[in-house]
Amino acid sequence: MSLTSFLSDDGELRILLDQTFPKPEFAMEVPRRAEPQTRNYALIGTAFDYVLRFWLERQYPDAETKPWVAHQGLQLAQALPMDPATPEGQSLESFLDAIEERHAAYLESGEMTDELLGGTLDLARFDWVYRSGRPPESLGEHAEGDLADLRQLLAIIPEAEFRGADSVLLNPTFGDASRLVNGADADLVFDGLLLDIKTVKDLSLKVGYWRQLVGYAVLTDLAADDTTVPSQFDEIGVYFARHGALWRTATDAIYGHPKYDQFADWFRERATEHFGGDFPGA
Repeated sequence: MSLTSFLSDDGELRILLDQTFPKPEFAMEVPRRAEPQTRNYALIGTAFDYVLRFWLERQYPDAETKPWVAHQGLQLAQALPMDPATPEGQSLESFLDAIEERHAAYLESGEMTDELLGGTLDLARFDWVYRSGRPPESLGEHAEGDLADLRQLLAIIPEAEFRGADSVLLNPTFGDASRLVNGADADLVFDGLLLDIKTVKDLSLKVGYWRQLVGYAVLTDLAADDTTVPSQFDEIGVYFARHGALWRTATDAIYGHPKYDQFADWFRERATEHFGGDFPGA
């Protein structure tokens, strides 16, 4: 369970969130610049999350990073235990170590090799272990179309849009507030802007995207000083990777809403009840 599943499973939460913080108008019109090369949509989406974070690490050497979710997948695979096939019979740990070495080489050289792009596909498979509890499949198998897809997504990153930040957080969590919903990690935070990455064909602000962004805005406020992310975001937004387009909006309509405090208190109580945990101040 997680923030995603909390929003998906709790109908009353969705209704109250939609009524209190309606999805804003979305008028962006940008052509799709990177067509899918295979039907591995979810795999590519997670792999590109890694690609973009690696690219940002290269641009911002002082960026604050969290351990990869793939490491949690490895720990789960070792604990269960799982025995998936790996190339040349490597252990899962040594397999992941090899990807870390390619990652370190990229940060040094700036060359995004096919081997590292392939490694991001495998990191996505380790993520799946953590999120599903199932063994990783097809480790080491990197379809040419998937590599080409990741490379074109990398090529259209709007570099100017990602320049000039004083503080960059990659894959940040929300301290105790993350545990409140049994897991919540965002993609990127630039100064006061939280960004979610969507590697999707349609350029539209789906209501599920908006609910997730509002959820993050509430969680960072609930976390207060127990997190490295800002106590409140100035803006929230989505990077549409297949369009090379970044959409953002101010959070005034959330934090400045007259019923925000009431909603945040209800959200905390509802999550505590839903997940059966505890939270300071609850």
